[in-house]
Amino acid sequence: MTTAFILVALVLIITLAGPTLLFICVGYADYVLERRRHLLAVKHAVKRRSDEF
Repeated sequence: MTTAFILVALVLIITLAGPTLLFICVGYADYVLERRRHLLAVKHAVKRRSDEF
């Protein structure tokens, strides 16, 4: 009985908040990719700078 209640609640949450959850997931993935790209650029700049000395 409890498992069925939990499953129904999860289905309702996913159904009602589907677009919002999708936007949150896409936004977070975009943030992670941008952060990774920025850190790689900084790492490359530091490596290039240390090669000059």
